[in-house]
Amino acid sequence: MRINLTENQLGEIKRIVQKELFIKGIEPTDEYLFIHCYSKIQKETVYYHLFIENDRLIIRCYARVFDNLGLSVTIRSIAKNVFEYLIKQTGLDNTIYIENGVELFWM
Repeated sequence: MRINLTENQLGEIKRIVQKELFIKGIEPTDEYLFIHCYSKIQKETVYYHLFIENDRLIIRCYARVFDNLGLSVTIRSIAKNVFEYLIKQTGLDNTIYIENGVELFWM
């Protein structure tokens, strides 16, 4: 289920992401909040999907991080900052981060 955010919350997420990546678009779909980004340094496209499932906050990321440690660190850092912000806003502290189909834990 897509996470519902106010304009202010959406603006804050944009600010967090734009510190490191260029945002090409943010669109709420029926299933998730879709964030389409581009890494100017690594010249790669990055996609984030934010949603809630079974009272868990989930962020999925798709990016070509293979053999690209810099991009991997950047997208994980952004995801962690977005999670920390949303946890404060929603009270959902059960979170999952999925990168290219692999569930990673760092919280």
